[in-house]
Amino acid sequence: MKKLQKYSSWRDTNITMHMILQMMGKTKLEKMSPQPEWNQSLLNITAVGFTTGLINDHGYSFEVQLNLHEGSVKAICTSGKTAKFLLRDNASVADYYEDYLKILDSIGHPVKIYPVPQEVFFTTPFNEQTNKIDFDRRSALNYFEICVLVRNALLDFASAYRGKKILPALFWGTFDMTTVLFAGEEKPFTGEGIIEKVAFNEQFVEFGFWPGDESFDDPSLFILAYPFLEKDISDLPIEPKEAYYSPEKAEYFLLLEDILKYDDPSKVIVEFCIKALQNIAEVENWPNKEWLLTPFDIEKFK
Repeated sequence: MKKLQKYSSWRDTNITMHMILQMMGKTKLEKMSPQPEWNQSLLNITAVGFTTGLINDHGYSFEVQLNLHEGSVKAICTSGKTAKFLLRDNASVADYYEDYLKILDSIGHPVKIYPVPQEVFFTTPFNEQTNKIDFDRRSALNYFEICVLVRNALLDFASAYRGKKILPALFWGTFDMTTVLFAGEEKPFTGEGIIEKVAFNEQFVEFGFWPGDESFDDPSLFILAYPFLEKDISDLPIEPKEAYYSPEKAEYFLLLEDILKYDDPSKVIVEFCIKALQNIAEVENWPNKEWLLTPFDIEKFK
């Protein structure tokens, strides 16, 4: 049974784990060819945690894995070289950053990454985060187990969509397990900032699980449309009954606490996403929405 944990109950472990995953994501940013919506930098989920996947680098390729069952970060090269460090008590993000650079150097793939965290409430570089804390592996595993639940539900939901999509992955900047469905229309971002200009370049809807932060203690599912909705759609029907639309945020929300009350949480997540997508596509008058939202049916090809 998946358990609910408020952000505040595992804050230090959350931040530590998030910073390590940012190191992994920033490694992909340095080594991988750019893709729209930063798709080249996303992290994949595995049976034991998260991975960069295979990164090509000067003839050989390598991968970095966060193994939450073992409590380790491991670098593996196609040459056969491996190196790892353990997640442990009385260690800081700065300690882990030093360990991280060392293991990549030892397998022959040194990396220089921008050490300032992105899309979080603080800007202290990894090497200056010297506060020593204990690592609560059980809390980290609980987050991981919820990510697995959400990933599988979002994959079921997104698989039926006929258009361009980003299948469920960890967006390490904001620390959410997310899938993105695109409407097929170019919609350039009119504001400033390279992160936003690359991320917001096409019409889409983003569906994700987020563990909370300093301003909102409750882990929840969110659904965000881009371009950001200007119309208040609070009056449109949405399922389950606990879900709601926030005009202030221009997003749908469904608390994890409410999802886990149901006998079949996966089904609840899928139904929430389906109904929200229908509402947004209708309100925004998506081109070709009837075809995009008609589920792919392989049986008719047999």
